[in-house]
Amino acid sequence: MKNKPIVFLGTAAFIAGLALLPSSASAQGSTWAGASLAQMVEGARWHIGALKVNVALSLANAGHDSDVYYGYLGLDPVPDWTFAASVPIQALLPLGKTAVLELVDEPQYLFFLGTERERAWNNIFRGRLHFALEKIYIQAGGGLSNVRRRLSPEFDINVREKADTLDGTLLWQASRKVSLAALYGFARYDYGEAVEGGFDLAGTLNRDESFVDLVTYIEPSTKVRLFVDGQYGRYVFTGPEAADRDARSYGIYGGLAFVPREGEIRPIAPPQGSISLGYKRIDVLEAAFSDGSGPVGAVDVSVGIFKRTIARAFLSRDFAFSVFAAGTFYISTSLGGGISRQLSRRAALSYDISVGRSNYAEAAGPAEDRNFRYTNHMVGLSIRIARYLIATFQASLGSRTMGEVEGIRRRNFFGLSLVYGVPSSSISAPMRGLSR
Repeated sequence: MKNKPIVFLGTAAFIAGLALLPSSASAQGSTWAGASLAQMVEGARWHIGALKVNVALSLANAGHDSDVYYGYLGLDPVPDWTFAASVPIQALLPLGKTAVLELVDEPQYLFFLGTERERAWNNIFRGRLHFALEKIYIQAGGGLSNVRRRLSPEFDINVREKADTLDGTLLWQASRKVSLAALYGFARYDYGEAVEGGFDLAGTLNRDESFVDLVTYIEPSTKVRLFVDGQYGRYVFTGPEAADRDARSYGIYGGLAFVPREGEIRPIAPPQGSISLGYKRIDVLEAAFSDGSGPVGAVDVSVGIFKRTIARAFLSRDFAFSVFAAGTFYISTSLGGGISRQLSRRAALSYDISVGRSNYAEAAGPAEDRNFRYTNHMVGLSIRIARYLIATFQASLGSRTMGEVEGIRRRNFFGLSLVYGVPSSSISAPMRGLSR
């Protein structure tokens, strides 16, 4: 990770150079993605010549973790004090009236007081070029990610993950209410020489993933955007021991997204978020492994129920490749809800509960009794101390049960998060599959 400060300094120097370029007009166009792009550029906090910049200082999850490893390595609880400090920076450079260059870099330091092996430097970089024409929106870009993070609900401990990504989008606004989009995404995941808890993560999970989506959007009103998405995916595992895990996926999804209304003021907050439900089939090329199919979905919706109260509901259900070699993939399902109450102009109190479980294919066999269930309660108190400074005091109470014989494992966290400045923003644009 010695190269991370160099990457960040190089990015900062390049962004500073962009500020010397002459000013240009924001991207235009009549597509809904182009309109959202223009709003993002104009809404950037700092303007330096042609350059638009959002920058924030973030201190996340600073507090006490009752069990860093959540019992995954067969250890007694390992408590520790921890925090994650980062400086996300987003640079937006309009190139005439039809194009915008977007660069985002987020260096992060992950700190643990006692468990020194968990300390890490992380970095996520993303670059995209947006073209907003009269009836066409095009986006092309890629990213580099090198982070130590919690892998998944199945294996909830920190591992080093490197990911190189490429993506592209073509949107055609066929009429005022109908638009068509084609999307491509590629990701290469590399876990280095990681061996955790006796499992060879690199040999099992190193892979290339690629997806192609064809999406139709219909806007029956200015508040809702309906969509139907057909997706084809390929998974190619690069480890010699995992070649028999190569697979294809086929998915069909449908749902809706609530169109954000900039500057709208109503007594009760309008619905926000999106709903995506569908059906996916995983076709493992090796005949000895079982295929899988079933309903999948991603839901994240919030709506005002009283003048100062917002309720929300969320659901996530999808296939994921397993750390355990005997189980090619598993189905991970989580759902929950929450409520937030605006206590004053500066303070808000929230509560969320989520429950979930993971189920493995029959190929895993009874010897791999890895089905698990978990529950998590989270309470947060957010206070806007100043215009660009928000503090959130939080408490998280979690429990996990794996298999039929293992006892309940508990993991609790108490701490706070601080954000100073303006974090990176995003646009309303076509997204693939369940990434909503």
